[in-house]
Amino acid sequence: RNFVEEELGSKYVESTRMGLAKSYEESSPATPVFFILSPGEDPLEDIETLIISFTGKKLGFTRDSGRFHNISLGQEQEMVAEEALEKAARHRHWVLLHIIHLVAKGLRTLEELLKQYSEESHPDFRVFISAEPAPTPEEHIIPQGMLENSIKITSELLTGMLANLHAVLYSFDQDTLELCTTEAEFKSILFSLCYFHTCLAGRLKFGPQGWNGRYPFSARDLAVCVTVLCNYLET
Repeated sequence: RNFVEEELGSKYVESTRMGLAKSYEESSPATPVFFILSPGEDPLEDIETLIISFTGKKLGFTRDSGRFHNISLGQEQEMVAEEALEKAARHRHWVLLHIIHLVAKGLRTLEELLKQYSEESHPDFRVFISAEPAPTPEEHIIPQGMLENSIKITSELLTGMLANLHAVLYSFDQDTLELCTTEAEFKSILFSLCYFHTCLAGRLKFGPQGWNGRYPFSARDLAVCVTVLCNYLET
């Protein structure tokens, strides 16, 4: 790491995270978004943030619209997943199939269903998939075709204020940045909110030390704050 930083520059060793909105733009009914999970990572938060962002609102998504299906596979949830995929393909819904590595026997069926619905579904239909990486190549069970047809997203846990601040800023697409007519005020306060979020996220690893309690100011909370900020500036 030190050698790369000295020879090539710090930008080659600093972790950044591409916003899900950018991956969504490249996805399609035939191209799911596949999250390769790192320890402690939960794609649900990123997807819910996308739903309540400008992109989600533009497509008519809200938390209460019933158009997002979150299914954790395992414990005989295969039939639930199949029904959700069928409904989502017909009615332009989104589906998150979480931790699919727990249902090794049903992965081939799932691959066939994804292929089927990619050809006969609404253009706004999307599938998000998550799985943990196999410990060894011999234990790899995810069908190759499913991986090849997906946009794969993986991220290591970020360390440091700068990397986390970059990750938060990258989570907002250009449409969000241009959402408010008072652009200068909106962007400056948005940066302050992102900085505040980064500070709180970094503090979580210390527990309640120096605090009255834990304050999990999540990415979803930040997205809601941005919406409130825009509404406040527009009134």
